[in-house]
Amino acid sequence: MATTMNETIRLAAGEVTFSFLNSGDLYQATSGSTMLNQLLSNPIDGSLNNLYLRVYGENGEILSFPLLGVHSGSQVSTSKLHADHQLIWTGSVQPNPAGQAIQYKVVFTLAPQGIWFWDVKITGQQQRVDVVYGQDVGLADPGAVRSNEAYLSQYIDHTVFEDDAKGYVVCSRQNQPQGGVFPYMQQGSLTKAVGYSTDGFQFFGLSYKETNQPESLSRPSLANETYQYEFAYTALQSELLELNGEAQVVFYGLAKPNHASGITALEYGDEVAAAWNEVQALNAEQGEVFEQVKLSSSLGEPLAALDLTQEEINQLYPDRHQEERSGDQLLSFFTESYEHIVLKAKELMVERPHGHILMSGGNVKLGAQVITTTSYMYGMFNSQLVIGNTNFNKMISNARNALNVPKTAGQRIYVEIDGQYRLLTMPSLFEIGFNYARWIYKMESDTLIVTNYTTTHSTEVRMNVRSTSGKAYRYLVTNQITMNVNEYEYPLHMTQDGNTLIFKADSKSLSAGTYPELEYRMTVEGASVQAGDETLLASGVRSGVASLVTLSLEETAEWTLKVQGVLEGQATAGADTATSTLSFEEEVQAYREFFAGVMNGFRLSRGESQDAEDLFKVNALAWWYTHNMLVHYSVPHGLEQYGGAAWGTRDVCQGPVEYFMATQKYEQVRDIIKMVYTHQYEDDGNWPQWFMFDKYFAIQQEESHGDIIVWPLKVLADYLTATRDYAILEEKVPYTVKHSFGFTEETATVLDHAKKEIEYIRAHFLHDTFLSSYGDGDWDDTLQPANAQLKQYMVSSWTVALTYQSVNVLSQALKSKDEAFAQELAELAQGIREDFNRYMLGTDVIPGFVYMEEADRAKLMLHPTDTETGIQYRLLPMTRSMIGELLNAEQAESHYALIREQFLCPDGVRLMNRPAQYAGGVSTHFKRAEQASNFGREIGLQYVHAHIRYVEAMAKLGKTDQVWNGLAMINPVGIREVVPNAEIRQANAYFSSSDGKFNTRYEAQEHFDQLRKGTVEVKGGWRIYSSGPGIYMNQLISNALGIRQEGGNLVIDPVLPAELDGMQFEFEYAGTPVTFIYHLNEKAVSRVTVNGKDVAGERTVNRYREGGVCISLDAFKEVSGTAERTIVDIYM
Repeated sequence: MATTMNETIRLAAGEVTFSFLNSGDLYQATSGSTMLNQLLSNPIDGSLNNLYLRVYGENGEILSFPLLGVHSGSQVSTSKLHADHQLIWTGSVQPNPAGQAIQYKVVFTLAPQGIWFWDVKITGQQQRVDVVYGQDVGLADPGAVRSNEAYLSQYIDHTVFEDDAKGYVVCSRQNQPQGGVFPYMQQGSLTKAVGYSTDGFQFFGLSYKETNQPESLSRPSLANETYQYEFAYTALQSELLELNGEAQVVFYGLAKPNHASGITALEYGDEVAAAWNEVQALNAEQGEVFEQVKLSSSLGEPLAALDLTQEEINQLYPDRHQEERSGDQLLSFFTESYEHIVLKAKELMVERPHGHILMSGGNVKLGAQVITTTSYMYGMFNSQLVIGNTNFNKMISNARNALNVPKTAGQRIYVEIDGQYRLLTMPSLFEIGFNYARWIYKMESDTLIVTNYTTTHSTEVRMNVRSTSGKAYRYLVTNQITMNVNEYEYPLHMTQDGNTLIFKADSKSLSAGTYPELEYRMTVEGASVQAGDETLLASGVRSGVASLVTLSLEETAEWTLKVQGVLEGQATAGADTATSTLSFEEEVQAYREFFAGVMNGFRLSRGESQDAEDLFKVNALAWWYTHNMLVHYSVPHGLEQYGGAAWGTRDVCQGPVEYFMATQKYEQVRDIIKMVYTHQYEDDGNWPQWFMFDKYFAIQQEESHGDIIVWPLKVLADYLTATRDYAILEEKVPYTVKHSFGFTEETATVLDHAKKEIEYIRAHFLHDTFLSSYGDGDWDDTLQPANAQLKQYMVSSWTVALTYQSVNVLSQALKSKDEAFAQELAELAQGIREDFNRYMLGTDVIPGFVYMEEADRAKLMLHPTDTETGIQYRLLPMTRSMIGELLNAEQAESHYALIREQFLCPDGVRLMNRPAQYAGGVSTHFKRAEQASNFGREIGLQYVHAHIRYVEAMAKLGKTDQVWNGLAMINPVGIREVVPNAEIRQANAYFSSSDGKFNTRYEAQEHFDQLRKGTVEVKGGWRIYSSGPGIYMNQLISNALGIRQEGGNLVIDPVLPAELDGMQFEFEYAGTPVTFIYHLNEKAVSRVTVNGKDVAGERTVNRYREGGVCISLDAFKEVSGTAERTIVDIYM
């Protein structure tokens, strides 16, 4: 079975094109190369763009009726005389069965000036009505729009004007340049708009996930405020009309290819008036009438699951931890074994829907074949189901919308009840396990349980559906098949082999040439099945228009759908042998055992009789951050950031490396080092910003930020410090050839690679200093300069500190191996230190940057003397200078005081003392920092990754409370106990930022001090896909609990508050299970016993405090003996 692609009705005038489906739904609108709308539609979902006729009842109730597309019942026809730029919808609505119908006619006209009109004529008697116009906004190149809708929305500035005649007019500007220009769109009404909103979260609302009805349509007025969030969707509301005869409402839109300046005034009024005069002269007579697209009468409303009673919850989950409540209402909790349970009430409170990324097991080993899928609580059972590369090998489409607006995305289930197929959306309860997700749908007389899980030792995803009463139902299962990055790009290729459906990629797709054996095999057990397509859901549609494969299941009480991913090396004949024979319960247990091994036996406790709920939070987090780290490492993508599939050079050198170093998985670190050095460029010794680490290795970003060159060196230094595995230096790996991105045939030792890296660093010092040039940026890429000259002569103090640390640590590690190279590195480090002191420490405050067009005229930026940017302090150089021991003790203390004064807020430290100035999205000093219209992610300044590095700096200084509290305030488990102003969020997933709840950048600028006071709520940012979880676990284990290795020997150097006295930490060292018991009084380690025997050790070196104790492996083994578990008492 091979299906065709969408065919559309194309209207064009000038540079603007509107393409509609035969259902009358807008498919795509473009202006030149700019895509104006956000989501490509299909005739099953319909378009997000619509006009809604609203009828007001006598008792205040409001009925709404869509006038466009498949959900409207409208008849769609061409314009008899103007078919190339006009389309017509006609129909009627019956608000009251006993009353008169209201007739309507909608004429869409595209004028040559790049202006379009929606002319709505309504005819009826004695009715009060208005019309609401909604439009999803893309306003960027199609590739940018479809790569991430949430990110795209963060850079669209919506400015609203109130005009005497037109009422509210919404002007939208794309702030990120698209091929050097800034596309603009204006939308308003010629008959006056009295209401507006700018984001889909305002229009659809959180309840939409359950009701399937936009919230705003049942309210008398739209939000009438600007919300700059992650779902760019404008809405306009007409005046209320007393309908007695005919009434007219006209909305318009216009697009401009470039609006270089910010939006400060309402423009183009004359152009709109002139275009409307021309359009009014046209005769909108109906021409060819299209066959009506109708959703099947067997499709009912989505199933609304009932709430579980407290008794039912008690029966299912008698042991609960970390209960989260709103008043008396239970929202979520954890089980004894750290599974997370979420009730419907909580999902209806969160903007970011509860989701889970499932992976098959064994994915610690680099290069392991991994299948992954993403499940969402609102009824998306599988999405982005993929083996291997999470972009190019995708079988099933990903979620593009946080509110579950398109219902065809991913995999969905309809259950037949009383002759109607009801879509399973919001469950009563959602259970998130490490390799599974479970939905419980309580109905009046039965309960359906859906369990989706991955297997530990095979690349399979299984979904089991059962009725608890044993009642048999018929089902429909829809699967939106992509076999590529995006849906609708290539035709679907499906064959059937007995009961197995086999999916392969189109020959034009990238995967076909790279992984020609890639296929997915889908089977259903427990029911007889027929495979169909969209035509099972609607009439008047062609196969393939929504890329759907629809499975029709005969009556059954329980069934299981299996998907097996085949990447390569598995002959089709033997594919069945790669499936698992374990039951669900056995798979869960096998996966938990796999995780326990990855975690090196991690567990904190307080002894038998003491309450340890505070430590339960840390244990739960350790399990979930292990999961999050493995996502980042083996299947790179997130819940919001569905694109990925690559390793950021900087990122992989932090998250996965630090996790594996902390859990003593040195073989994994060794493999990562070799893989990273393989991607070093042969010509100059630099690295790409990111690269794909599979057979798509030629896909990478060649240009990189100025700090990227340092990270592989830092990893090598840290690895050698911990292991003294000097053999890695002699390992031979190829280089990457720049531009073609293939690997060289010649190989070189890792040591030679490192020396080439050092030469690059030397060659990119500015003038005659030892200060690295900024290049294309540093860690905070929102601060890339708008001015190219700035970039050329700028130095990042943070990059300099990082370079010093890496060179210095490597010099120490190589002393006993390569004395000459070690000495060369020591001299290089000394030069960096001296210039850091000269340029960065010439005042009492480390500047964020130094601008050095001339070496003797250094200008400090992001510093108290900086009068241009409005920013006086930057966190990163301060914390990295402490971590790298560049500051003396007095300087460290003074900067510690500055951090607490300038950056510390109840939810963590901010990156700067204030945000970059926002003025309509126009860049003056910086690019993204001044372009983002949304106050979130790095722009909101509490980027959790940077807060974790603050914790690392505090451990270096010995600030016990700041370390433990610093870790607690970013732990999502029970976060509101620690951060009272934290908004409710998913409790088992890393959030990459803590964002002040401000609607606009202007509001954030005006009220930024509320973050320090904790008087504004803070929201959790994007989830999971980050190096943060791995770095967090490294700080927890290596620095807070203070257990790490040096040269294979055991270092004990805790930085813990006295309140944790008596805490026990189960872990492994040198293959031996160990329980570390802490006897704390906030001083340095004074005594260590192993199994009751005193063990001597050497004091470790720390510039700012008394160090820990290093116990040789031999001494440890001598006293630990053959006991199953070794007890280590640490006295401080």
